[in-house]
Amino acid sequence: MKIFFNIQSFVILLVVFLFPVSCADIETETSGYASLNINLDDVSKRKTGRSKLAPSMTSSDALTILAVLIPAVQCDKNTASSSIEYSRALVDITTHDAQFVVPLDTNVKLCLYFFRDTFSLNELAGGTNTPEGFGESGIFTIDSETTAKTIAVEFWTISYSTVTFKISSTSSAGMPEGSSGTVKINSGAGQMMDNQSFTVTADDIASKSVVFSNVVYNTYSYDIELNGFLPLTEAFLVSSSTETLDAKLTPNMVDLDWLSFDNMSIVQEGTSAYAKAGGTLVLNVPNAQKDNVTQMLSLMQVKRIGLSGLVDVTPSIALSSWSKSEGSDNVTYTTLFSTANAMFLDHGPNEFQVMLTVNDVSKTLSMGTIDYDACVDSNKMCFTLSWTDGLDPELHTYYFPDWTHNAEGNASFDNTSRGERYWIYSNATNKKYAGTGQVVQLRDGNTSDETEVHVWATDNQKVGNGTYLVYVEDFSETDVQNFELVLSGPGTDNKTYGPYDFKNDSNPATTEAVNPQAVFFIQVDNNSIVRSDNITIGDNLSSTLMQWTGSLQNSVVE
Repeated sequence: MKIFFNIQSFVILLVVFLFPVSCADIETETSGYASLNINLDDVSKRKTGRSKLAPSMTSSDALTILAVLIPAVQCDKNTASSSIEYSRALVDITTHDAQFVVPLDTNVKLCLYFFRDTFSLNELAGGTNTPEGFGESGIFTIDSETTAKTIAVEFWTISYSTVTFKISSTSSAGMPEGSSGTVKINSGAGQMMDNQSFTVTADDIASKSVVFSNVVYNTYSYDIELNGFLPLTEAFLVSSSTETLDAKLTPNMVDLDWLSFDNMSIVQEGTSAYAKAGGTLVLNVPNAQKDNVTQMLSLMQVKRIGLSGLVDVTPSIALSSWSKSEGSDNVTYTTLFSTANAMFLDHGPNEFQVMLTVNDVSKTLSMGTIDYDACVDSNKMCFTLSWTDGLDPELHTYYFPDWTHNAEGNASFDNTSRGERYWIYSNATNKKYAGTGQVVQLRDGNTSDETEVHVWATDNQKVGNGTYLVYVEDFSETDVQNFELVLSGPGTDNKTYGPYDFKNDSNPATTEAVNPQAVFFIQVDNNSIVRSDNITIGDNLSSTLMQWTGSLQNSVVE
């Protein structure tokens, strides 16, 4: 592990004095020993052109200085006793003297360790106390002729940093309030150096800061654990007085297979064209995962098939707000959901679906179907076409919103004052009234088991003012028999046209419908039907009306 220190060009002169050591005092084999006395002299202040002392420590701050004499190898950063060292001693803080036994004619090196506190040799032998300053001499040799020697020692101090961890979530939802976690700082060798616990409050859901002071310049790794998130481990370097580390935690995602739905329902609001959908979302977390899952990041929406709009019913992220029960295999969380606003219904069957997305995986389930009869609403105008035999009759409506009641009787009435004509039938491009974008053709039938329905409510769910021409076409073959068209709406009782045939029965006593057959000429004022003329079977519009309505067009094959 490489350790980073604040290295100074700080010179300590070791003045070495040599005294012989008797064999009685030192046991020798092939080489002799001598008693080595050193004196430390801090000359850095006399060499200011070379250096600037670190603010964290100077040699004069030390209350304990340990000197260790070793072979010509690199000094260890740890003060633990080693089998390779020759001698160690504490330097007198007052006189700056220390005495060693040194082998003669051997390459040696002196290592110095500086402490702000007072320690004994025994206390430093274990290596558990971290020095705050270091000194290391060059390699030198003592022989029997040496009486004095001056050796330069480079001195450096440990520098400290304030390290701030800015913890956040990779999700824009942030971290749940009340979640608890820990931050651990480990040495390069994996030994824990410091740790802190923290709790996410309402003020730091987006980002939580955890601050460590007096962190020595060095390489480290951190471990961050937060309930509901995957643990994060990263290496980092401390090399400046302040360090800020961005730690983004990934939520521990819920498995989509753990989720299900219960008690789903669709409830119509009275007899209106609106309904609300809701139910219960169920999350079964396996017991093996229960301590790791505290939140669910999801998107949940309800839609009605055929309606483009989606209603958001996404549940609360924090599972602490859900109902909870514990079983032998799972912890079960449940939460109710409901569409906040009612959703619009079309005439006929309306299927609702719920769509749930978790961790970019989605599933869609049917919530059920509700039938809605738009024609029971007295504010709407309905045309209902039925028949007993034959295939594919087509119901058509021409709508003239600017053609007011009896306006055609005015001498100034013409196709310009008549205004725009809108043609509505089951063709995909003709189902919507362009004035409001509302679908009018709500049900298209092909066989006698079905019906075709137009529901007109284009003025805030009421029938719009203007003029309507309704006609029926036998589209594929002239085979439709016993067709009836029923008109209902405000200002009139149900009015039935028919039954009549398109198919020629070769009976001169009966009259067949022309194809297409005009049925009703209707005018609406103040959202109420004020005119509803039947067109005689076998006849078409009068030339007077047709000059304003235009001819009856046949369906266009898509």
